[in-house]
Amino acid sequence: MLPSIPEKGSHHQTVGSNRSITVDSVPGDGEIDSTTVNLPPGWSVRIVNLDEDFSETPSFKDWSYEVLNADGLSVGTLSIRSNDIDGVPCFAQGTVLETSRGLVPVEHLRVGDLVATRDNGFQPVRWIGERHLGMLALLAQPQLRPIRIAAGALGENTPVSDLVVSPQHRILVRSKIAQRLFGAAEVLVAAKHLLALKGIEIAEDMAEVRYFHILFDRHEVVFSNGAETESLYTGAEALKALGEGARAEIFTLFPEWEEQSNSRDGARLLLSGRQGRNLAARHLQNNKVLNA
Repeated sequence: MLPSIPEKGSHHQTVGSNRSITVDSVPGDGEIDSTTVNLPPGWSVRIVNLDEDFSETPSFKDWSYEVLNADGLSVGTLSIRSNDIDGVPCFAQGTVLETSRGLVPVEHLRVGDLVATRDNGFQPVRWIGERHLGMLALLAQPQLRPIRIAAGALGENTPVSDLVVSPQHRILVRSKIAQRLFGAAEVLVAAKHLLALKGIEIAEDMAEVRYFHILFDRHEVVFSNGAETESLYTGAEALKALGEGARAEIFTLFPEWEEQSNSRDGARLLLSGRQGRNLAARHLQNNKVLNA
């Protein structure tokens, strides 16, 4: 038998060994957050096809998997349609943020909680988004695998414990090298552009991840596991990557953003991929920490 697939808002489904399972996330249908496939011991899946549909923004990706039993024999196929969410910056479950009531795991934050920011004191959380990526999603889209920043990798006791974020989540870098290269002593760099540095790596050991997006009235620098990182940035491309349902919620809070096509101000200079990788390479060459 093929594995059962529990879906948010639907029943468990089990089909015979010569059948296919299809799960389709359609725009406006409530946006299924995750698909969990429970494989019997020794069973596995492999990608056999990928098609992308650009008729919507963000685009859709249609994934086809072959299901293999413990003997390595094909017993069926699995098809899943998902939104492309490559560009979403977020914290992984377990990340601890500084708030007015002490250190709080990101998954325990609520709208209205006061979170410590670098520039504007305690600011109320206006919106929280959540997205679970299971085994199939990470297998199909390895570029979404979280980045682990080891304790002390950014500087002395920074972070104070391992920090896990999405690849696009920006980290604050403070250094003379940044000042020389970009005319700003403090810049924000996507975690994936710092992978050349010791202690920063793709978390290959994580079979799944639950990501959280934290939105304030403006783009902020917050304290996560003792490191300075960004809140959700609401530039045009970032909003597209969040999905229709999330955008609708945010535009209800900030209706003026729906009419603004221009990017909003970042809390610091936001480096491009080339700039971020160059900055990491210069730090590596000079054996300098990212936060001096």
